[in-house]
Amino acid sequence: MTTDQISDIYHDEAPETAWEQLLPLANAGNPVAQFYMGHLCDELSPRDQEQAYAWYQKSSDGGFLEGTHYLASFTYHGMGTPCNVEAALILFRKSAEAGLDASQWKLGQHLLQSDEDHEEAIRWLKLAAVQGHPAAADLLHENGEDI
Repeated sequence: MTTDQISDIYHDEAPETAWEQLLPLANAGNPVAQFYMGHLCDELSPRDQEQAYAWYQKSSDGGFLEGTHYLASFTYHGMGTPCNVEAALILFRKSAEAGLDASQWKLGQHLLQSDEDHEEAIRWLKLAAVQGHPAAADLLHENGEDI
């Protein structure tokens, strides 16, 4: 099954139906299905952020960049796992270096807020903005930077 077909199941089906259709794929090791299982665990009631984190870990381990980004986000904010900013930044950097605009934006945002490295922060934000990430473009504009 293609990435788009799996995405369509998640976006087009009722959450319970998506769960039933994606779970066998996720259990068989499909990292895209694992990613969307993470979303479902975080969205269905009751929310299960620990299980979402576990699915994102599997998705990331399977090489799906969006899974790595969400794993980093959960780690950064302590959702389903203890907060660990340093570990999250390593994960954000991994997916940012692979070209994921959301991770480039988050890494740039963090570096800008922490004043760790203004120049590096701007570089990541510009990479995200060039790909069309609106929050990165806004943050650049707020800091007097052009794309």
